[in-house]
Amino acid sequence: MKLHYFHGRSPLRDLVMVKDGQRIELHIRPAGGGHWGLVALAGPDRGRPDGQFCRGPWPTQARAESVLRSVAGTMMGKGYEPKPGDYAVWSVTAQRLARTIGVPQGEQASPDADPDQFKPLT
Repeated sequence: MKLHYFHGRSPLRDLVMVKDGQRIELHIRPAGGGHWGLVALAGPDRGRPDGQFCRGPWPTQARAESVLRSVAGTMMGKGYEPKPGDYAVWSVTAQRLARTIGVPQGEQASPDADPDQFKPLT
């Protein structure tokens, strides 16, 4: 198994990756309490995201960026092309999801209360 690690310009808060009309956006966002989280959204390049995952929180932005670069490297190994200059169109959704990182499970809103829920990123 060959591992890839994305070495892009720094600092890196958002990264767009594309492959065959599919888009993945990786976002580092404040997760509350001075911590940082990673939000990944996936979907059609010209549509709304239909998959997500959130990771964190981490105490520093640098640690969250390290995880973002690692995830980006894994996605490169699966054929996704990084597009560091592309505009991240799902940043509002990412910020909303980042607010749930590190919140105890019982305190999160139920799926019925939020009509904008997505299935996990595959």
